[in-house]
Amino acid sequence: MINQENLHRIINTRTFKTNTHNIANQLVISDMDAQELLCTELAEHRLSKYSNSEIASLLDARDPNLLWKVTYAARDVVSKHFRALGKQAEHQYHGQLADIETGVISIAIGDKVEQINEYQLAKVTQQFATRSSRLFCDLLIRYGKNETMAQMRLTNKQFNRKLRNCQSYISKHRSKFDLVTDRVRDRQLYILNSLNQLDAIINETREGNIQDWIDGHVKLVNELLADSEVRYQGTIIRAFNQASKSDQYAFIDQCINAQAKAQAWITQSNQAIKEAGEKACD
Repeated sequence: MINQENLHRIINTRTFKTNTHNIANQLVISDMDAQELLCTELAEHRLSKYSNSEIASLLDARDPNLLWKVTYAARDVVSKHFRALGKQAEHQYHGQLADIETGVISIAIGDKVEQINEYQLAKVTQQFATRSSRLFCDLLIRYGKNETMAQMRLTNKQFNRKLRNCQSYISKHRSKFDLVTDRVRDRQLYILNSLNQLDAIINETREGNIQDWIDGHVKLVNELLADSEVRYQGTIIRAFNQASKSDQYAFIDQCINAQAKAQAWITQSNQAIKEAGEKACD
């Protein structure tokens, strides 16, 4: 447990104060509450394996590794907060959608027949802004053009105009539909789960090492490196432990940023799916 003297010294560092403000801004809480969360995270996780004499030595030496631990602890606080919200939203929308039928609908696409269930259809159609557009797309996917025209009493010209309007709306609001599309969501879940594994390895709560993780996620690592400030990217991929400290930090920093973005996307997706379920249950 960190003693009060060491805790007071850490709290008075510029890094701690900056990260406290960042937590407060991202979680919309007071600086005092943010400080308490960050202190708890440091004591229970990032500095839990250090003795007070070791922490004091790091403070005396102004060791940059200690400051990095403060920064990572702050990001842990934010990540855990949004992860908890995401789990809460998942439980909520699963409950909301319990009464939706799970029948399978077959759709002819050229020479192929694709299948979609009621739940997937509801997620997509509920993203349209108007009831008329939602009905149009639901009927079109279920029954095809002729039945849709008959049900909605549309002429061929009206049908084509309605179809163009729906296609235009999807194009302009692609990010909205991506939130509830399984393929896009699965990709974001893969990124989040992979980076959560890396986070667990770094925090030594999971067996393995960073190089093994890199070897198992080469494509993702290349994508992360492309947007990072890593100078010698090849060394990170081939031999992480031989890379310079600055490159290691830059890579891990990029991973943490990507982890936070993926978690925020999943949280937003959970909310969109929940709202779609609420509309469908109305």
